[in-house]
Amino acid sequence: MSARLESLRLLRSRRPLAAAGALLLFLLLMLLGFWTYAESRTNGAAEFRYTYENRSYFNGLVFALYAFYFAFVLLLPVFAATEGGAQLAGDTGANTLTLVLVRPLSKTRLFFTKFGIAALFTTLLTGAFLALTLLVGLVLVGWGELRLYPGVLQMADRPQHLAQAEALRRFALAWPAASLALLAPLAFSFWISSLAKSAVNAVGTAVALYLVLYVIAEVHFFAELRPYLFTSHAGYWRELFQERIDWREFGRHAAALGGFTLVFTALAYRRFRLREEGG
Repeated sequence: MSARLESLRLLRSRRPLAAAGALLLFLLLMLLGFWTYAESRTNGAAEFRYTYENRSYFNGLVFALYAFYFAFVLLLPVFAATEGGAQLAGDTGANTLTLVLVRPLSKTRLFFTKFGIAALFTTLLTGAFLALTLLVGLVLVGWGELRLYPGVLQMADRPQHLAQAEALRRFALAWPAASLALLAPLAFSFWISSLAKSAVNAVGTAVALYLVLYVIAEVHFFAELRPYLFTSHAGYWRELFQERIDWREFGRHAAALGGFTLVFTALAYRRFRLREEGG
């Protein structure tokens, strides 16, 4: 019953609708960007497939990878942090947490139900967006093989190639891998939410701290800190698009993200219980 109630509350909050709308707008902008880039490279011919790197470079698979990568960097972690930050602090600020706990429902069950619903929402949002990028890419841009070159995606240090069928399998693997990466900012925001009494403060703090940690992880000056930041490991799913996957390195990053998620969840759970026990 508690899971059903939390699911209904999530849907009524309109956060899923806002996230879906933002991602759709982002996808349209990405499609427009691909179109204008192709048009400039072809002197107005407006063909997606022709660039100076390779005559079949811009196809649906490359479009999907670009769109998902930038959404993963810019939007999806923010939505995860927003969802986590709004959970506990939102109920506290609205004075609904006490009413919920009047029912025969333990604090442990309530906490993990909230976290489970938020994690499920994040996973479904990630999978739906990835599927939509592939659908849009393959239908509107065109079929082809996945060719990667050293550049903005930082996925290859040399030209690499994946056949279309193999590339689609790699996209399927990228869904659970990217979803795991998003659980860390989700759990981190739950921890922030357990410390705050206002959803606005919790969401703002969680998103701001995530962005700071992401920037630090990307700046070379902080190379020594990178192993200790969950944002340093979040892009590990890109390894799936290498011709030969380094599974040992892939597993190391996945384990690190799992560890960060467990630590943040434990801190949030402890603080949630102590705060409520204190009144």
